[in-house]
Order: sequence, then structure tokens, then C-alpha cells
Amino acid sequence: TNYRPVPLSHHLWAGNKMHTIMEGKKGFDPKGYVAATKALMTPSARAAAEKKKKGDKKAPPAAARPTSGSKMSSWQQQGTKQDWISLTRYLEREGLMPTVTFSFSKKKCEEIAHQLRSLDLNTAAERNMVTSFAIQTVARLSPNDQRLPQVIKTVEMVKRGIGVHHGGLLPILKEMVEILFSRNLIKILFATETFAMGVNMPARSVVFNAIRKHDGVQFRELQPGEYTQMAGRAGRRGLDKVGTVVLCCFGDTPPPQTILRNMLTGSSTKLQ
Repeated sequence: TNYRPVPLSHHLWAGNKMHTIMEGKKGFDPKGYVAATKALMTPSARAAAEKKKKGDKKAPPAAARPTSGSKMSSWQQQGTKQDWISLTRYLEREGLMPTVTFSFSKKKCEEIAHQLRSLDLNTAAERNMVTSFAIQTVARLSPNDQRLPQVIKTVEMVKRGIGVHHGGLLPILKEMVEILFSRNLIKILFATETFAMGVNMPARSVVFNAIRKHDGVQFRELQPGEYTQMAGRAGRRGLDKVGTVVLCCFGDTPPPQTILRNMLTGSSTKLQ
């Protein structure tokens, strides 16, 4: 088809809440953007903004949340361990799993997955199924390879319903993660962009850890075509009425509205 059988809804995750910025083909919704901006303000900054709105000239200067780096990078901040645990718990509670979380570095995928080491997203029955499948998979490796830190770590992670998928993984582990994810035994998967290209693995929702990537030359925002390719993983045909796409805002402001609007509604780059 030349349309999406499962429509997408796009949200900003700000202040531990979801703010809708676009539903299906309706176009960009600035109301959701404003709500997300407010949610990221400190209480004092919010009060100052309210006073300013009412025309109070003596409004105190808005105190922003302490940020590291320049003002430009305030919306590019990465989430803390607590941020990721809150988001994962929310996705689980709202029935938005299985989830693919896109991160543009292998290291970041591993890092976030490691931050969730206190969570177990699988039931006892699911855990048993994963364990037996992981034992079969690892048995295909040589005894030396079976003791590799990457193998031990990945097996321990998938038992708890958490997975990583990137070019640095052993091919056999990558295959194991893909099979478990397709069987709904991995509830949240941290993957690099390549996961959206090759394997057809639809999910209930897609999360973007960041919207900037290094393209081999420089850091830049995602192009509309790249965003569509990755966001398109959300929404399983015949299973979900709608696919949910979440953009994380962990700084003190969401990404600039012009960037988001272009990414969500711009046209894909044409191949020459």
C-alpha cells in the first residue's frame, strides 16, 4: 500500500509524561509542544512564565534547570538512570511494549540497557523460555567463546526481557536477540539505526533517545526520510490500532519546534 495500515502517533516524553505532537496525518500540533515545554520548566520558571503571560512586569527571571554545556545543547541532554527506569516503567504500565529504542551509538545502547539492570520485564514462564533458548544458542559456540563477557552479559539481559542490537554484537547473539524479540520475549530493545534497515521487526512503540546522529562527517539532526524509516517500526499490522513514537526530552527544553516540524512533516530526500 502507499499508506500506513497502522497510523502513527508522535509524542514528546517530558516531565515523566507523554505530550502528543502529531496524530496520523493531521499535521504538527503546537499545543503538545507547548505542554512539553512547560513540563520541563522548574516550578519557579513556570511561575515566572505565568506572571509574564498576565502582563506582570516584575516577574522574576526564569531559573532554568542546571544544564551542562552550552545553551544550544540544553535539549540534547542524555537521560539519567532514573529517567530511563521511569520511562520503561511507564511503557510497561501503558501496554506499549515491545519497544525499540533507537540510540545512535553502540556504547549508548549498552549503557542504557545496563542502567536497567534492576528491572525484570518477563514473567517466570517467559524467563524459562528465554533461558532454554539462550542455552541452545550458546551451545553452538566453542567453550572459549561461551565464556566471553559479551555472551554472559547478553544472556543475563535477555532473561529479564531487555536486549541490545548493534554491529558490535557477535552475529549469533544478534540472531538470538532478533528471534526473542519477534517472539515478544524481549520487551525493550536498544538498537542502532541498522535495526530499522535490514530486519523486519515491528514493535508496539518506538523510542528515540536522540534526534542527532553522526553521519560520518558531522553531527546533524535526522532527515525526514531517516525518521520515517525508524518511526515506521512502530505499529504491528493486525495487532495494534496505532503505533506510538516517543521522542525523549531529558534537557530543560524540548528540541526546537522548527527541527521537529521538519522531521515529522518534511518530505524524504529524493534519490538522484
